Amino acid sequence: MRAENIKIIEEQSILGLLVGEVAMNRTVLVLLLMLTLLSAGCAERDSGVQNISDDAVIVHLTYGAFTLPEMNIQELIVNETSVNLSYYGGDRELTSRYIRPLNESARNDLLRLFRDNRFLEMEDTYEPQEGQPVVTDVGVVEISLIQDGLNKTVKVDPYYEDYMPRDLREIDRALVDLRMYAMSTPPEEARTMAEEWMISAPTYAYDGSNLTLDDHVVLDSFPQQHEITYEFVSSHAGYGNRSDETAAEVITPHMVVVTVANGEITSAIIDGVWDEMYQRLLSDMIIMESSMPCDEVPWMQWYESGDIQFPAEPDEEEIAIAYFSEVHAVEIVGLEGISQRSGTCSYSLQVRQRDIRTMEDLGWVETRPSTFYMLT
Repeated sequence: MRAENIKIIEEQSILGLLVGEVAMNRTVLVLLLMLTLLSAGCAERDSGVQNISDDAVIVHLTYGAFTLPEMNIQELIVNETSVNLSYYGGDRELTSRYIRPLNESARNDLLRLFRDNRFLEMEDTYEPQEGQPVVTDVGVVEISLIQDGLNKTVKVDPYYEDYMPRDLREIDRALVDLRMYAMSTPPEEARTMAEEWMISAPTYAYDGSNLTLDDHVVLDSFPQQHEITYEFVSSHAGYGNRSDETAAEVITPHMVVVTVANGEITSAIIDGVWDEMYQRLLSDMIIMESSMPCDEVPWMQWYESGDIQFPAEPDEEEIAIAYFSEVHAVEIVGLEGISQRSGTCSYSLQVRQRDIRTMEDLGWVETRPSTFYMLT
């Protein structure tokens, strides 16, 4: 009886071990299955990241912002070898284009940013969330990645950083930097342009010689500007083409500051008094005045919209100069407040003759030179 009991106990023990082993095997199988599924999920996500090919084309498109009519649509295209920035008017007519080469290292860094930040997994649209302020007049941005069998576009409406996740914000900033690069001019190219232009300009072409580089400064501005200073001498007094004048024959030293921006000569001032581009004394600039409600001053409203940046806190004149340049393509100098009464502010400024019509359309009127008084 004892032997039978022992046998039964042994059989039960063996059965228990078998059951335990089966249970353990089942647990191991479940764990293996979970690991397999987890690995598959990771592999799927990783493959999504890696699906961005080396020949992908990246597009940064903005539209709908409050800007100059000829800049209604701004399109940056980054391909394997170059950066192409195009501006279009409201009817999609091309108004300007800038093309710069892109080296392999910069291209790879950009693609790596798209991969590491999981661009393909981002939502198609980002908009203001509940509780966030709604920003106006900044337009819409669409960032696209295009390659064989894939076209992924992410839209931010309105185009405002706070509406973007951090990873998308990093991508957007990198593309904005490339826009600035597309509009920049290499220093050597800027100097070549400035020298060739100056040699053929009326003052130097008439009797100038010994054009010598004195200084070259790249301004911290957008778009990037080069201020290049040259020295030269003329064999006669005066400026411009003096062939129809009786100019004194006297060796006259000159200094000219040539400004290059967006691949173009934008200004050339000789001795601080003569505008070589428009062939007139700077004193020939026209003084214009305008009055407006103090709480509706357009350049202050533009600045307070929050989408305009300066290297340092600007004063009102700096804001006005930037506003007229960027919004109306007008160069102004000497903004002064001449009176303030009953909530009305009056201003005076100087513009070139070529910009008088634009300023008149904005409500400014030409006036004679007068004494400036600061607002109190």
